[in-house]
Amino acid sequence: MIFSKWWKKEPLRFECQPDCFKCCCKPGFVYFDKDDIQRAAEYLDISPQKFKQTFLTQDGRYWMLEVEENQACLFLTPDGCNIHPAKPKQCQTYPFWPEIMDSKNTWELTSAFCPGINKGPVIPTDTISKLLKNKTDL
Repeated sequence: MIFSKWWKKEPLRFECQPDCFKCCCKPGFVYFDKDDIQRAAEYLDISPQKFKQTFLTQDGRYWMLEVEENQACLFLTPDGCNIHPAKPKQCQTYPFWPEIMDSKNTWELTSAFCPGINKGPVIPTDTISKLLKNKTDL
């Protein structure tokens, strides 16, 4: 997949905002690869099998957690992500996803949803490249 590199030409800022959690309440799927499952299971002190059985569904080769309309991620608590130190790559890389980084216009449109976009420190382009690669490896 070829990505536009518009973000290499200008500084991008991003910082999660306190008590936001909007991305944890958006309907869709959170994908977990083998490493994500292992990390989260260890963090919760359960077996990977128990983690999959309790929280995930399988669709072909993908393990995922569904976030339904008008619901939040199962791991979201009033204090934030219950597995934050072990959260999956998909969550770690937000908002640096290919579909958001494809154009400056999409980045700006996403900023209407995500209050951390265009706030905080400048994110180095090599960091953005790594985040994009991690997301596409899912």
